[in-house]
Amino acid sequence: MNSIMQKKPLVSVIIPVYNGEKFIAECLESVYAQTWHPLEVIIVDDGSTDNSLAIVEQLPGEKRIICQNNLDVSAARNTGVRQSNGDFIAFLDQDDVWLPDKLNKQMDIFKQYPEIDLVFTDLIKFYESGKEHHARDKHKLALKLNHNNLFSTLIRKNLLMPSEVVVKKASFNIAGGFDENFRTCGDYEMWLRMAGLGMKFHYIPEVLLKYRQHGSNAAKNTEIMFQDRINAVTKIFSFPELRPEHRKLERTGLAAAYMMGAHTLFSIKKYRQFMHYARMAYSYDKCVLNTKFVTRYIRSCFFQKAEQ
Repeated sequence: MNSIMQKKPLVSVIIPVYNGEKFIAECLESVYAQTWHPLEVIIVDDGSTDNSLAIVEQLPGEKRIICQNNLDVSAARNTGVRQSNGDFIAFLDQDDVWLPDKLNKQMDIFKQYPEIDLVFTDLIKFYESGKEHHARDKHKLALKLNHNNLFSTLIRKNLLMPSEVVVKKASFNIAGGFDENFRTCGDYEMWLRMAGLGMKFHYIPEVLLKYRQHGSNAAKNTEIMFQDRINAVTKIFSFPELRPEHRKLERTGLAAAYMMGAHTLFSIKKYRQFMHYARMAYSYDKCVLNTKFVTRYIRSCFFQKAEQ
């Protein structure tokens, strides 16, 4: 058995907080309700200007609070990891909620399969209206993941949300941590880097995370996220460690990044930009051509003319 699993290891929970006064109490309560112990709870306040810090300080439960100037979420996560004492790192965003057995089930996987570097779970999205949504497309792709297809799958579609993940701290450090140049998509770039280095991921096909959808996160920084995704894909193919079979997927990865951005632009009625980035996606990989692509392209031509 792996030496770090001979006794129940410490899991460090890293929670970056920025103006999270509305949801942070429920988030923290879900941590303290975990059936796995021991836990180390590290809250990194990333320059909040609301009452987040005061709320966190008043909440019961053992925790460590680190305050820093606003440097964005990747820097906050890195700060938390640097200050952590656990052999395993669990990330949790301020507005998300864990189910009680989440960490316990993930740590069981590390015990069973010591070669695994990262374990993530299924999730359900929930809304203030009470509505819930299960992303079945991601679930189906994640079920098919294995060591051989991990990189080729992730380069087409990001399947991991940070709040789903527990990672070995040693593996996180070998990969180099989150790139703080990314305002968004720093997590996606990190997963690509770990996959490119040949690290192993394991998926638990059970909903153990409730991912909150609300006005502050549903559509914020759309164009920044789009560009950061392209930058993440571009960056991974500059890595000298990347295997030759992975390097062949560069055009596929760029096509997927442009196409995802294009569909996002369509959904927010930026039809001219949708058409431009859809053409970019097609120029990289003609396999993006499908019914959805054609239908939206035709509709964009019509909507654009109607607006003139």
